[in-house]
Amino acid sequence: MTRAASIKASPDGERRPGASPRVGIVGGGILGTVLALRLQQAGAQVTLLERGPSLGGLAGAFDFNGHRVDRFYHVIVPSDERMLGLCDELGLDDELSFSPVGVGFFSGGQMYPFNGLGDFARFPVLSPLGRARLAWFVAQCQLRKDYAPLEDMELERWLRRHCGAQVYERIWRPLLDSRFDREHDELPATYLWARTNRMRSARTSQGSGETMGCLRGGHERLIEAAAARAAELGVDVRVNAGVEGLVIDSGAKVGGVVVDGHAERFDLTIATLQPPALRRLLPMGLSGLLDAYPQRYLGVVCLILKLRRSLTPYYSVNICDETPITTIVETSHVVGTDHTDGLRLAYVPKYCEASSETFQADDETIYERFTGMVRRMVPDFTAEDVVDWTVQRAPLVEPVHARGHAPRTAPIWPGIDGLGLASASQVYPRLLNGDSVVRLAEQVAEETSERLGLPGVPAAAPLAAAA
Repeated sequence: MTRAASIKASPDGERRPGASPRVGIVGGGILGTVLALRLQQAGAQVTLLERGPSLGGLAGAFDFNGHRVDRFYHVIVPSDERMLGLCDELGLDDELSFSPVGVGFFSGGQMYPFNGLGDFARFPVLSPLGRARLAWFVAQCQLRKDYAPLEDMELERWLRRHCGAQVYERIWRPLLDSRFDREHDELPATYLWARTNRMRSARTSQGSGETMGCLRGGHERLIEAAAARAAELGVDVRVNAGVEGLVIDSGAKVGGVVVDGHAERFDLTIATLQPPALRRLLPMGLSGLLDAYPQRYLGVVCLILKLRRSLTPYYSVNICDETPITTIVETSHVVGTDHTDGLRLAYVPKYCEASSETFQADDETIYERFTGMVRRMVPDFTAEDVVDWTVQRAPLVEPVHARGHAPRTAPIWPGIDGLGLASASQVYPRLLNGDSVVRLAEQVAEETSERLGLPGVPAAAPLAAAA
């Protein structure tokens, strides 16, 4: 994508009579790109502005010394109907593939398979009663449709009540510790309810593992295809667009954005940045809008290993021992190795806040610390297995929706004329993933169409029923 000429406005900045409403979208990740496509389809005149050199954001890819790979790991499950519908609409169906994968548990210094009833019945980490209570809990989550009673329920209390102390101490507490950097007291019960529901569709019909999918070329391929379709329809897609702030008109109306020192006017500006990043765009008088958002955000430090051989037979490993990492995800079990010349890819992440010691540590320290844990889990792993490695960091990956925070999700329309705010922080109670972000983009497109008097997203891009 290259810079294109700005949309022409009348000299006073007002939209000409009969012209399509002008919408500026700040941020070119999945959310911003799909939103731009949907609004252009609905009849708006859209400009998509991305500060970076390419679209994608956290869902983007990078050149890993000759191989194009995802910056972070992503997966598609069979219930991701919005993602799958978008792939179909963009003609990417033939580039989708699904594979049966395994999951492992590392506990007490031992690795155990956790794929189906047989593995579950033999799982030695829990007593027979503990296994029965865990199975009952998962079934209860999958049958529950109404999550409202769980929103202010303390997650630990809920887990202890339904699973018992053994299951909590041996399974849930260590998993939550590694996933939330030991701070998860504020989590509501909806967190695990949503996770259990999403993964339900990934279980194989034989009950012997999970089925997970990917798009050839990763999520970046979907973003590129959506952006290309948007550009064909007339969206002005720009990268390297340094959005510096909002244009504020009389009456506190937002009249557009300042891009590389120049004001560009829009009838509606929608920012898709995470709130901490949004702060630099808002003038002091509007900074209070951020109070409606979660106040804590997890980042991630992710070691990516390019390997001569597979580490484990599992796509992912749940770690229930003391650990400096969150998991090991060997994406090659899903994405294959054609794009890496037969080499395997393993992602070794640690979720933590950007202010933490881990996030601030240098790459060599991360490599030594993280591979030390890999050696504990895979005793025959050696440095000779590693062809190449890199460390990727992102300071804002996941908002932590705390119990008791009001509003539960920040409003898309904050009450400022000409301004909309749509970000991954408004995904709740669903887990933050590609499908939930596409769902949010299409919801915002529908609401925007109504506000601007547009006919709405056409039938060619239907909205699936809410899950």
